[in-house]
Amino acid sequence: MRAMRKLMVMMLTITFGNVYAQSENLLNIPSKTTTRIPVEEGPNVWGVFHGRVPCQEMAKELKMPVESSCEKLKWAFTFYQDPATRQLTAYKWEGSLFRNKPAEGKCVLLKGMPDNPDAVLVQLNPDKPEHSVFLLKGDDNVLFMLDSNKNLIKGTDYLSYTFNRVVN
Repeated sequence: MRAMRKLMVMMLTITFGNVYAQSENLLNIPSKTTTRIPVEEGPNVWGVFHGRVPCQEMAKELKMPVESSCEKLKWAFTFYQDPATRQLTAYKWEGSLFRNKPAEGKCVLLKGMPDNPDAVLVQLNPDKPEHSVFLLKGDDNVLFMLDSNKNLIKGTDYLSYTFNRVVN
């Protein structure tokens, strides 16, 4: 498993050059939330992840209208699981673009992306393929946003497409 993670980090570096995202760290532990409202926890919560992405690029990928002055989107994903089977079941997507009402729906874990058939992905809205969003599970504490073709999206040193697990 450790060798696979190192290989994945090396492949990402070779493939994308100056990709800015979560660095590999064997002590990669969840951050404390910086919000005033505690994050959900309990046996039905698979995890809560926070991150910021470039606004214009992500809005284009999601086919959502935004103001021309929009620079970044701050998002929080809460993923739910069946407590008995620990199977991923649903998500809640909050933050920029969803201020009035969080986006909610089904989600599943699946395997495979174009250059890594063993990659573990989270698919939002598997029941609505035209609205599906994919996230790559880097490890238990980090998710990377993918484009609609399941390819990594290149970020910058200011904003990446990385979501880190947060806890209370």
